[in-house]
Amino acid sequence: MSKKTQNSNKNVEVVVLYCQHGLSDDAKGSDWSQKSTDVSVRAIMMPCSSKIEVPYILKILQAGVDAVEIVACPEKSCKFLIGSRRAEKRIEYIRGLLEKIGYEPQRVGISRKLSQSPEKLIELAKARADAVRSVGTNPMKGE
Repeated sequence: MSKKTQNSNKNVEVVVLYCQHGLSDDAKGSDWSQKSTDVSVRAIMMPCSSKIEVPYILKILQAGVDAVEIVACPEKSCKFLIGSRRAEKRIEYIRGLLEKIGYEPQRVGISRKLSQSPEKLIELAKARADAVRSVGTNPMKGE
C-alpha cells in the first residue's frame, strides 16, 4: 500500500485563517477550533486577509499542516478596499510556488465569505480537507 493510500484516511489537519470582519458578530471571541475523527481544524483570526504573507503560509505547511484555508471578505465588501483582492493574488502566487516544487497546490485555498458562523467556517475547512485527502498527508508532517 502506498504512503498516499495509507495516509488518506487519517486525520487531516487544516488551519483556517479568517478576516475578523468575516465572522458573524455572535461568533466573535468564541473558541471554535475543532477536532473530529477525520478533520482537525485550527482557527486563527487575522485583522484583514491582506495580512496573509507568503512565508507565513509556507511555514504553516512546513510545520506539517495538511491544508490552509483563507477566508476573506467578498471583493466589494472588504473594509480595507483591496485586502481580499490582495490576499487572493498571494494565494494564487503560493499555489504556483507549490506546483513548481512538486507540492499539491490544492493544499492552500481561499473562500470569500461574509458573516460566517463558526459552523460555516468548519464546513469550509472540511471542504479543504476533502480537497487534499486524495493527495495524502503532508509529506513534511512528522511521523
